[in-house]
Amino acid sequence: MRFTRYRFGEFQLDPAVRELSRSGERLALPLKSLECVVYLVTHRERAVGRDELVSAVWGRADVSDTVITQTMRRARKALDDAGDRQTMIRTVPGFGYRWAAPVEEVDASAPLAIAPVAPQIDPPLRLPVTATPLPASGSSPPASPLWHRRYRRAAAGMVGLMIVGVAVAWLMRHPLKTPTTQAAAVDERVTVLPVTVEAPGPEYSWVRLGAMEYAAGRLRGAALKVTPTEQTLHLSAPLEQIDGSASPSLGQADLQAVLKRSGARWLIVPGAERIGTQWRVRLRALDGQSDTSVEAQGDTPLQAMAVATDTWLRRIHRALSHAAAPTPLQERLQRIDAELDAGQLEAAREQILAAPTGAREAPAMLVREGQLEYRGGRMDTALALFTRGLAGGMQVPGEIRAKAMMGLGSVALRQARYRDAQQHYTDALDVLVAADGGNNQQELLGNAYNGRGVARVQQDDLEGAVSDLGLARVAMRRSGDVVSAAMVGSNLGRIEGIRNHWPQAVQEFESANEVFARFQVHDYLAATLAAEASAQLELVQPAQASASIARAMALRDRIEDGTLIRVILTAQARVAIANGALQDASDALQGLPAAISDHGATTRLRMSLALARGDRADAARLARQLPASAVEADTGDVAIAVQATDNVDVARRWLHLTPQPPAAPPAQAPAATFAIALMQHRFGAPASALGLADSALAVADRDGSPNDRLRANLLRALVLLDAGKVQEATAVLGELEGYAKADFRVAWLAWTVYNRRGDAALARNALAQAQALRGQRTLTLPPVL
Repeated sequence: MRFTRYRFGEFQLDPAVRELSRSGERLALPLKSLECVVYLVTHRERAVGRDELVSAVWGRADVSDTVITQTMRRARKALDDAGDRQTMIRTVPGFGYRWAAPVEEVDASAPLAIAPVAPQIDPPLRLPVTATPLPASGSSPPASPLWHRRYRRAAAGMVGLMIVGVAVAWLMRHPLKTPTTQAAAVDERVTVLPVTVEAPGPEYSWVRLGAMEYAAGRLRGAALKVTPTEQTLHLSAPLEQIDGSASPSLGQADLQAVLKRSGARWLIVPGAERIGTQWRVRLRALDGQSDTSVEAQGDTPLQAMAVATDTWLRRIHRALSHAAAPTPLQERLQRIDAELDAGQLEAAREQILAAPTGAREAPAMLVREGQLEYRGGRMDTALALFTRGLAGGMQVPGEIRAKAMMGLGSVALRQARYRDAQQHYTDALDVLVAADGGNNQQELLGNAYNGRGVARVQQDDLEGAVSDLGLARVAMRRSGDVVSAAMVGSNLGRIEGIRNHWPQAVQEFESANEVFARFQVHDYLAATLAAEASAQLELVQPAQASASIARAMALRDRIEDGTLIRVILTAQARVAIANGALQDASDALQGLPAAISDHGATTRLRMSLALARGDRADAARLARQLPASAVEADTGDVAIAVQATDNVDVARRWLHLTPQPPAAPPAQAPAATFAIALMQHRFGAPASALGLADSALAVADRDGSPNDRLRANLLRALVLLDAGKVQEATAVLGELEGYAKADFRVAWLAWTVYNRRGDAALARNALAQAQALRGQRTLTLPPVL
């Protein structure tokens, strides 16, 4: 999705990324205030009523005048429109607000130069004492920090495998690079394509990526930016169908298209040929105006490549790299890097084992061997190798020390030692920054910030994580690695979801997916689409979630990682259940890899599916198989378990309640509070259930997602209907009816309420809506909450 940008006076507003800037400097503005500005600007042709604005920005009706006034005051202050000026936001007495300033629409594809600032969370509004009612009897007090931590830990756990997986991706995809000697100019970027090799025998297959990486390293040493390897491989994928070496047969139009997509100034198309005992390398260099070639010969592919790259650097009047000619150890390391990049782990292992004894103990070799063992899942062996790589202390080059420390951090993440992981990444950052502020190691710097940010997520330090991931994204963009920057954006989206900032999460996911799709990074794209679908469910957008997960499912055949396949299929099952596509949900659960089909999340999805089918006996059977520890580990699904069980004692154990829970239970996270209310609805007294449902709504309003608030309101309506309070249930429906065209649960409630009221015409309309949304669900049964 793309949004138009708007300019008014010194200000520029970008709704797509929720940014307001003044004279190129981003302004820190609370989210609700920013959303009000966006809505007024996009509806500037008319006045906007108070109720319309509240519904659009807050998604509910019960927002006090004090909250609205203070939200608008912050917006006006940021726009320098406070007091009686009202040159931008004008109050319409007795009605609402109107945007008054002239607005210019800006091309959405035009770049914006905005200085980054740390993300800001909406600060608490300072309300008069009378504006905050005391908890009613049977309701919960405000949530305690302990429960907030437990809720965040549970939420982080739901995305933990995915976020940790992308955090350590550098270990699997980014070999060591030759360090640069000076800062690179912003526009001096080069994209070096894989080498076309003309040589007999498979033993030279490593040259394709090994010589490419070596050339890239020498160019970095000459103060040029070079597109990262993984990004280049995705860019060059269409050229794999073109039959030709480094010659004009590669196709000028295709190469110019790759150059344009890369954003680089130059495109290097290398070819290598073995002639007797010698190697000849040809570099074809294209920019927007010229297409030139240089050739060189040497005893090895890398020796020839060194001469060729230096010749091209002289031709464009650039200072040569200070790197010496490649040594035998460098040749072997480059070959290992190429095999690792290509996923040829056994070939990389053979090169390590064949190295002379002295070379095997070189720190650079130990780090690569650690990478290999990590990729093979042998964490203890990798840990020992990374540690040995650091044994030389300060005698080990800084880049290699940083890489070894990051290896230790990745192992610690996999072993759930998050505090250790954070310290290892901090040590790596200290090494990188100590030399030159990290200016010449932006790619490593970005990976280290990213890894530390993930470690902080797992320790519930979300503010620190957001800061680290923001720095990671900037560093990766500076290095030209837009794919890794998008990966960080995907992680930031997951954090925004943990913080219940779902619109921001979806924006991050959409931005990342655009990059992943452009570079055909199928695994990252599928993972982020699955996360986006889950976020859309929290925003009560089941149709959009279905479209997102359909795109992820289309990529399934291109993915080999069993863990990622589980993530996609479980997301598909959730989305299918939400849309009533019960057979699709069953097929997704049946398709889970056998080794992980008994995962706790799978059992809870099967319970949800059984409930949606109306098979309470099967749901109860599955609930009896679910240990209390599994429910505790994921409080977001405890409500499903409570709906499925037929045993109140089991439900109480899951919720850590005594046989007779107190009238006002201890403060809970939104999911746990809602689950307690559900339990009382199913097994307790109606009066107690109503008080707890009100409590669940209060918690959801404060800390929950739109879906949390919708479920709490649905539960309140069901309790009221059971008590014969149809008029009060009708009032609840009035708050939700805006969702009736998108969500089956609300459509079903509308049909039920209007039937109870005897409003035949409204009941018929609601029934038609429910029929359109129900899929394979049964209308005679209450929906799964």
